[in-house]
Amino acid sequence: MKTAHRNAVVLFSLLLCFLLVAGTANAQKAEPGMLVMKLAKQELSVAGQSRTAVTGEIIYRMAPADRGMIFELSSFALAGSSVKTKQGDSGTLSLMLKPGSAKSTYDPKTRVITSKFLLEVHYPLIDRIKGYIQPKEGEREKDDYRSYTETFAGSLTCKLGAEPKIGKSSTRVRNGAVLNLKMEPKERVLGEIAAVAGEFKIIDVVVWPRFYIKRTINIQPVFVRYTPAEGCFGGSTTATTGGSFPTLRDKSIEMWNRCCVGLNFLAPVYISNDNYRILSSAEEAGIKAAYDDPNAVEVYFVEIGDPVGIHGGGVCYSGGTANTKIITYDANLPINLYNLAHELGHALGLSHPPGNSTPGSLMEPSGFCADNPALMSKQNCDNVTNPLLYTPTPIPLCIRSTNMP
Repeated sequence: MKTAHRNAVVLFSLLLCFLLVAGTANAQKAEPGMLVMKLAKQELSVAGQSRTAVTGEIIYRMAPADRGMIFELSSFALAGSSVKTKQGDSGTLSLMLKPGSAKSTYDPKTRVITSKFLLEVHYPLIDRIKGYIQPKEGEREKDDYRSYTETFAGSLTCKLGAEPKIGKSSTRVRNGAVLNLKMEPKERVLGEIAAVAGEFKIIDVVVWPRFYIKRTINIQPVFVRYTPAEGCFGGSTTATTGGSFPTLRDKSIEMWNRCCVGLNFLAPVYISNDNYRILSSAEEAGIKAAYDDPNAVEVYFVEIGDPVGIHGGGVCYSGGTANTKIITYDANLPINLYNLAHELGHALGLSHPPGNSTPGSLMEPSGFCADNPALMSKQNCDNVTNPLLYTPTPIPLCIRSTNMP
């Protein structure tokens, strides 16, 4: 009897181990997913000042666990309308998750995700008063002018309307979600934006069963109308910059498609100013102020810089924020085919190597009359960030096609 009992215990233990291993294997095989939440003109209150209407996306990574689901806040990117401050209008607020700062917990009983994190906050008033962070000495070209940003400590509670499930295709979460956001200043530059708070309902909540979804950013080309002083119709007709646009646009789309980043080039708009045809550094502030689209990255096409090569083939200001702007030169052709793609990399938050991009890749600086490498890396793709990025509906399938490690 003892032997039989002992054998039964052994068999039961083996069966239990088998079930545990099988369960673990199934959990490991279960596909992770992404929870994408879209905001459209939701209001947040800025303490003691006014309200700002924000748009953008919040994205969580989802992973099945033994008990319920694990959530990780992977993207928090909002752009808010200008608010009045003591030193003038702030300009568009840019709210971005500080990399590696988010900690999240999930309660399956209440369906509440709680996250604590740090935010990088930018607004153009900072640039007007503080200026830009100057490039380091010894850089081969000065084409990446970063803005000073303020740091806020944020807390976010997300109450889901239903338990999200990861399937083989995208699904919507029933009854959406309600978010409650609180932000407190931690590291100030101007200190003109006080605590921010608000509760808003998210209608569009989509579960996507892949990590790589194709996100899109709007690009607004701006051409300069001018009156040539020479030629058959000198002084009596107008011409425009932008001759390099089709080539630079196509090369940019080619490169950023490799990272599952879609570039939505809008129809060109025009500004009239003879002085901007050949643009000096003193005139750059003027051209940037001549046209502004808060929902797009402006790319100003001029003939050439003065002096030639002052920024290499172009320049990006306030990269990685909702207020980023690019100036590029028609004189890049026929050599600098990938310059605009490079500057858009700065707009998407990438710096020159060895920062958050890969040496030898597209983000390697080139200077004037020398093209940027047509190579895209996984690191470049992983570090793309800008509050103007959005996920189209329906969510497009995407497979990365980087051509270097």
